[in-house]
Amino acid sequence: MLIVDGHLDLAFNALHNRRDLTQNVQTLREREDIYRDGVGPQNAHPDAMGKEASVGDVGVATVALPELRAAQVGVVMSTIMARVQMPTGFLSDGTRTQAAAHAIGQSHLHYYKALERAGELRFIRTCSDLETAVTAWHSPALDEGLRQATPIGLVLSMESADPILGPDDVSAWYAAGLRSVSLTHFGSNTWGHGTGTKGGLYACAYPLLDALRASGIALDVSHAADLAFWQLLDYWDGPVHASHCMCRALVPGQRHLSDDMIKAVTERGGVIGMVLAEPMLNPDINFDDLSNAPAHSTRPMAAIGDHIDHICQLTGSIDHVALGSDLDGGFGREWAPVDYDTVADLQKLPGLLERRGFSSDDVAAIMHGNLLTFLRRILP
Repeated sequence: MLIVDGHLDLAFNALHNRRDLTQNVQTLREREDIYRDGVGPQNAHPDAMGKEASVGDVGVATVALPELRAAQVGVVMSTIMARVQMPTGFLSDGTRTQAAAHAIGQSHLHYYKALERAGELRFIRTCSDLETAVTAWHSPALDEGLRQATPIGLVLSMESADPILGPDDVSAWYAAGLRSVSLTHFGSNTWGHGTGTKGGLYACAYPLLDALRASGIALDVSHAADLAFWQLLDYWDGPVHASHCMCRALVPGQRHLSDDMIKAVTERGGVIGMVLAEPMLNPDINFDDLSNAPAHSTRPMAAIGDHIDHICQLTGSIDHVALGSDLDGGFGREWAPVDYDTVADLQKLPGLLERRGFSSDDVAAIMHGNLLTFLRRILP
């Protein structure tokens, strides 16, 4: 079954974690294993790059392009991801200045361009591009050999708008392919308050929103602090979605959407992407305080079914649920579901959801249909 993933951080995974995503996951693991568990570089894998052992905190790799193709993930929304961030012991990938965030964002863009030039990805900028990608991945003749030679369709998104220097920079990003933006991420940034903070948007955010709307870029409300979330929806009249969020009624913490937030997004035709990460699935973890989070996951992939059920009960429809896995987005196999090893295992989800009682049509909507409908709305 075709899978459309509404949130991956492929460029971040490649550049920040120094992974060659054209290689398979096993190769990535072999290159990095020597730096885990206190083992020094003296017996390093021949292809390993020297790095500090602490870099192992990014987790065990699970995502690479060959496994995405094996899972029939034919279309992805993948991010430009860099943020201005105050020093913190929790995260180590922020920058001190917006100029630096812009530079990192440009590096992510050019990474995707290089993959497109190599035939690994194909940018999706228009509805026509989307239909070409979907047709290619729906082909009945697409056996494993052809899948590994078929480019994955990329809808460019941005997680934290710090790489956008101002409203007059938006048109250039749109021309480069950017089609969805979330203003905030972890902490407070150039534009306002995000996950882990209390507060709203800064005044400078509103001209940026105007420019995003004028260009036709969709708004992603993931990682907005509560006040910022409601300010965004009060001001914004364009397409909106939550690329990777879960239900606060089931798992506590500001990172997740309250019932009122879910209704607000879905009433505007938005979709909500289900995340495959332990802090998003375990009801005993409060995302506002991850100090007590387990070192390893406890929940299976099918646990997203609880959140899908909840959204369906609230909205009366399956039409607003999608996949936004966030796999290898700052965590690895240790926080991925217990029955997941690599991203190829996403192809297990259709069967797991059908065993939960979802119809085959419902499963197709979750795995690709709903997000394709949303993309057809936002793409020119």
